[in-house]
Amino acid sequence: MTTTTLNRTGGQHRVLLVGPDSSHQDYLHSLLEAKGFRILQARTIREACQKLVIVSAHLVLADVEQETLEDPVRDFLPLLERANSQEAPAPVLILNRLEEWGPAADTLRRAGAWFLAKPVLAEELWARLAPVLGPVEAGPGLSIEAAAAEPFPPDLLLGRSPAMERVLDQVRLVAPKNTTVLITGETGTGKERVSRAIHLFSSRRKVPMISVNCGGIPATLLEDEFFGHVKGAFTDAHQARVGRFEQAHRGTIFLDEIGDLPLELQPKLLRVLQEREIHRVGAVESIQLDVRVIAATNVDLWSRVNQGHFREDLYYRINVFPIHLPPLRERREDIPLFVAHFLNKFCRRDHLAPKRLKAGAEAELMSRPWLGNIRELENAVEIAVIRSQDREEVDLADFPVPRGPLLSSVSVAAASGAGFRGLVTQFERDLILHVLERTHGNKTQAAQILQLKRTTLVEKLKKFESDLVI
Repeated sequence: MTTTTLNRTGGQHRVLLVGPDSSHQDYLHSLLEAKGFRILQARTIREACQKLVIVSAHLVLADVEQETLEDPVRDFLPLLERANSQEAPAPVLILNRLEEWGPAADTLRRAGAWFLAKPVLAEELWARLAPVLGPVEAGPGLSIEAAAAEPFPPDLLLGRSPAMERVLDQVRLVAPKNTTVLITGETGTGKERVSRAIHLFSSRRKVPMISVNCGGIPATLLEDEFFGHVKGAFTDAHQARVGRFEQAHRGTIFLDEIGDLPLELQPKLLRVLQEREIHRVGAVESIQLDVRVIAATNVDLWSRVNQGHFREDLYYRINVFPIHLPPLRERREDIPLFVAHFLNKFCRRDHLAPKRLKAGAEAELMSRPWLGNIRELENAVEIAVIRSQDREEVDLADFPVPRGPLLSSVSVAAASGAGFRGLVTQFERDLILHVLERTHGNKTQAAQILQLKRTTLVEKLKKFESDLVI
């Protein structure tokens, strides 16, 4: 690839940032702006090509997901040709994992594109740009050994409360190690984001993190999902399949909802943790692996051990370095930060003028229980942005009515004079919603928890689907 040498600080040199509005784009914008780069923006690849006809750029950063493209090669080749046809050719850096692009990545790399996994760490970005821009001073605290000063990408972790600072300190402490980590916390607190931060601040970050929802896959398929199979292992095994653990070799595997792992599969996971090897289904020989394991759960694992649902020896293998993620109600100081972040996110996404929270609304939002934690708060802010329409200020009335404990709506229904049948219907609706939230919408798992047939659950949902959105 032809390279262009820029000055050390990048002053007034142009970077074309390509991609839809997002908080990750905001993060990239702030990184580049801090180094003095002049930033041009284009929401689509086509718009980027048009801008390069009018003005030249020294670098193109394309923050575009593959699944949003009809044909990555066909879409990106015109951008590569346009960038290389300038008087001073500009490199094109695609911010995504090349492993996820398959053959398209090889074609685009031969055409001159570079790839960099995201969310992007400042340290990685400057290192990748150094051959093109010359040395870029990354600033203090950007090495793994001295990562304490580096901010986390905004798409991952936010928080300035003492409770959240303790979590961030733990993440920075354990990330460079190969230690197994167990992340605990209620649904919606951001456990997967913590796992991704640990991975990104580790030496394994160049390999994609593989995620598996232990509670979202039927028990009969989970072993094949974990370990894969050899050709002919069972009737429909027409070709070999690589499992998630093999995909995570030299990287990290994230086992979400580890407490829901079927008891019969737990000894095999224990063997992986002890021996660092797997057996594909139907295979005789073992495969040695180098995999870091991060697990997460929203249940009390020790209680499940006492109930006989989780192996004690596996518990100790998983719970090597515990990180507890506190619920939002225990770090209320972070709520205004999240509200501002989500307001900016949805306004940029919907191409709206920036909005702010009306004076006096902040205290009320901080006092709410937020039983769904950050996920519930994000949904509430999105609704508020829609309801506020063209107003610059978002008022408290724009937010949905907060939901309380499971029985709160039944109490409301009782107070309104609803009869027995109405109370039962209300409780049934709220109970199903509560369980579906816990299973992330998985109806099969929800039916198992409720001890219902799946067809019965589906019929109940159809009965009040106008009130319950799945």
